[in-house]
Amino acid sequence: MKFPLKAMLLALLITFSAGLTGCETNADVELKKAEKALNDALEVGADASASDDYMKAEELLIKAQELARDNKILEARQTAVEAKVIADDAKRKAEERQNILEAEAERLGK
Repeated sequence: MKFPLKAMLLALLITFSAGLTGCETNADVELKKAEKALNDALEVGADASASDDYMKAEELLIKAQELARDNKILEARQTAVEAKVIADDAKRKAEERQNILEAEAERLGK
């Protein structure tokens, strides 16, 4: 659990730094990356096998979209990055669970 937290903090720091430089006037890039990460997680069944993480990422993406609509760009970026990190983690967990199930099925000869 330490790695995802470190990755999230690093992503938030990078996003915060980019916000200070004023290089973008919206959060579109971060929102699109978070949405793609959620879609990727959904494709491997994270909504069922890593549902807590998936739902948290989904909630954060919705919050980020609302923040962007309210023109709170830095907060929207940070929240979208957090959503992406959690969605990526949900995908990883779902893939690990699928690998375990496949290995068990193979072991049982099915």
